[in-house]
Amino acid sequence: MSCSSDDKSTTTELEVNLTVDHYRTTSLFHGTAFVVTENGQPQEFAIPFITSFDFQSGFRYQLRATRRTIVNDGASQGIDTYHLISIQSQDTIPPNTTFMVPLAKFVNGFGYVKWVVGNADTGYVLSNEIPIDCQRFCGELVSKFNIEDNVTGEFEHGPNGSYILRALF
Repeated sequence: MSCSSDDKSTTTELEVNLTVDHYRTTSLFHGTAFVVTENGQPQEFAIPFITSFDFQSGFRYQLRATRRTIVNDGASQGIDTYHLISIQSQDTIPPNTTFMVPLAKFVNGFGYVKWVVGNADTGYVLSNEIPIDCQRFCGELVSKFNIEDNVTGEFEHGPNGSYILRALF
């Protein structure tokens, strides 16, 4: 399918309040993504980036942002992008707060997707972005990858934006 120059699209912009959680999760198309809620809704979703936002791991943010939605004629859903207007608050997460991140899974149409790269000698990295200290779980992690098992890690924040693996599921 291709687009022609006479395809119509509709663009809408809306100011929204975003809560950005203290960690990034994995994303099939973007490597990692922010875990957010919009306008106080309980449903979390992932977005790959927020223009002009300098995220620091270990903080929960309240943001004011512009959501731009572009919908092409004939499409049932649009593409949303976000642009930071202002940071309303930046709250430090208590030490030892844990969070879950998918590390590998089977995805229909893609096969087995693994977001961790590296080895015991060079270290492990999540989506070529976030260093992982796998501690005593390195061998088990590799074993699960070798049999193409679905893997989720429970983490805590480590130094310099790293994640410390505390459990595997």
